[in-house]
Amino acid sequence: MPVITLMSPDAGPGRPALAKIAEAVTGLLGISPQHCWVTWQRLDPDAAHRPEWDRPAGHPCAPIGFITCKASYPRETVGRLLRLLRDELSALLGVPGDEVYLVVRRAVPGELLIRGDVWAGDEPAPEPEPAQAGPPRRQARNHH
Repeated sequence: MPVITLMSPDAGPGRPALAKIAEAVTGLLGISPQHCWVTWQRLDPDAAHRPEWDRPAGHPCAPIGFITCKASYPRETVGRLLRLLRDELSALLGVPGDEVYLVVRRAVPGELLIRGDVWAGDEPAPEPEPAQAGPPRRQARNHH
């Protein structure tokens, strides 16, 4: 259920490009494509300060962004999500990946309205089944 808000003084890349970002995100998370929203907000250059945005005309500005997602996503998954977005945005916009700034905001149970109801949390993940060791091994016997 990520909601991704990207901001820059540049015009947005367009709806098909934002849909491509959402598709990459939902693919990584293994969720339905309808469960990721991406918005672009164009900022007035005189109403924002970021030194990386002081560029000559025609040079794209790397966005800053906020990703709201459920608190139930593991830290490792969120790290992969951040790197995926960095790489997608860098390639899509032609900006250096190290200038893309992203922060995650975690939605906690009881503080998120989703699909008409307050989210109470995800069901706990099922316990993994113990590994099958195969048939018991016979110990060799010494015959004297």
